[in-house]
Amino acid sequence: MITDIFKNVSKENRKLSEYLDRKSVCKELNICETTFTNYVNTKNLPKIKVNRRVFVKREDLNNWLDSYK
Repeated sequence: MITDIFKNVSKENRKLSEYLDRKSVCKELNICETTFTNYVNTKNLPKIKVNRRVFVKREDLNNWLDSYK
């Protein structure tokens, strides 16, 4: 399933901003917020928490996706 998500991410989007919020990751990967939370909790998607907000570093996201190729 994660390999299908990888197909949705274009090469241009992989180099835009350094940090993505939860909604941006969901939009880019075409997944819902529940799936994002599931990936963070069970698939070890790296995250950064600032107060109640969750961010993902783009480089970490790309590396995480590459590990499922």
